[in-house]
Amino acid sequence: MAIEEFEEIVGSELIQDTFLFKNLNFSEAQSLARICQREPHRPGTVVIEESALGHALYLIEQGEVKVVKGEGKDQLEVARLKRGELFGEMILIENELTSASVIALTDLTLLVIHRAAFEDLLEDNEKLALKIYKSFCRTLSERLRKTTVELSRFRQLAGGKPAAAGSGSKAKKVKGSKRK
Repeated sequence: MAIEEFEEIVGSELIQDTFLFKNLNFSEAQSLARICQREPHRPGTVVIEESALGHALYLIEQGEVKVVKGEGKDQLEVARLKRGELFGEMILIENELTSASVIALTDLTLLVIHRAAFEDLLEDNEKLALKIYKSFCRTLSERLRKTTVELSRFRQLAGGKPAAAGSGSKAKKVKGSKRK
C-alpha cells in the first residue's frame, strides 16, 4: 500500500469536523474535499445575496461572516458564522431562492462545493449519498425542533398561548353543530 493513499487532501479534516459531514469516514471526506474549490473574499464582500439563485455550499476555512435578512435600515443580523461553520447548504437539495444574505466581516477563505459537482459525486457513490442525505434530514429535524421551541417561547413572551396539539388547518367541529 502506497503512502500517498494516506495523504490528506486539503479541507478533508475541516469537512469531517463540520456537523453536516461528521459521520463521513476519512475516504468519504477526501472525496468531498476533492470537489471543493477555495475562494478568498475581502471584508464587506457579499458572498450570497438574499432572494438570489444559489449554486453552492460554503464552508468557512478562515474568517467570519454575518447572515442578514432585509436591507438598509430594515436589515436584521440573524447570525455570525466562523471557522468550521457552513452556509448555503440548502441549495444542494432544493431549487429555491436564497433566504438571506451572507457578508464577509473579515478576510475570508471559503471551501466551496458547487451543486453540479456535488450531484455528480453522489450519483457515482450511493453509499456516500445515503450518509449525506441522512445527515441533511437529521440537521433539518434539529433545526425544526429548535425553531418550534423558540416560537413557543416567543408566543409565551408575547402573551399568546401555544397552539394546542393537533390544531391546524383541518376544520374543527363547532359546539352545537352536527356532522351530516
